[in-house]
Amino acid sequence: MKKIIIILVFIVSVVGIYLLNVASKDDMVEIRKVVVSLEKPELRVAHIELLEKNSAVAFYEWGRGEESSFGSVLLKKGLLGWEIINGGSLYLLEESKVNWGHLDLRDNLSNYTDLLRGKITDPKIERVNVITKNGIKYQATVRKYNNDDDSFWFLISNGEELLGATIMAISFEGDVIEEIQTSN
Repeated sequence: MKKIIIILVFIVSVVGIYLLNVASKDDMVEIRKVVVSLEKPELRVAHIELLEKNSAVAFYEWGRGEESSFGSVLLKKGLLGWEIINGGSLYLLEESKVNWGHLDLRDNLSNYTDLLRGKITDPKIERVNVITKNGIKYQATVRKYNNDDDSFWFLISNGEELLGATIMAISFEGDVIEEIQTSN
């Protein structure tokens, strides 16, 4: 009987420590710490989007000038906290105003399949539309960050293939500033 009590006390202690150390922490703070641990020069987290239970996408930029990059990472929360599952960044192209990148989500999430994203480098751009190769039109989410000095866009799909889509950057007046085709 004494062994059973010791084992129960041990189990309750382990569960208690877990709840205090992992479950009770602010997810946004913890996700930010994990992204910053990528140790890229001058890394700045632009936005964190919580997805299905215990999953998130974080958008970040790093570097300066010609060495600037914008990227995203998919994170999942496990027993030991948040960890990066997939992601990457691309150098910003001077000639592109929406600098698109793609992240395949289908192997890691049950409700989402694709992520398109990019940093907006033209302040005249108000919105970004994405037209899939099946002709379905979506308006991407545009977020400001860095004290509203910078902005980026993203679109997360639920079953719709986004590679092969057309991305249209639209001005405040409704003019198309840039139109590019994503590659398969």
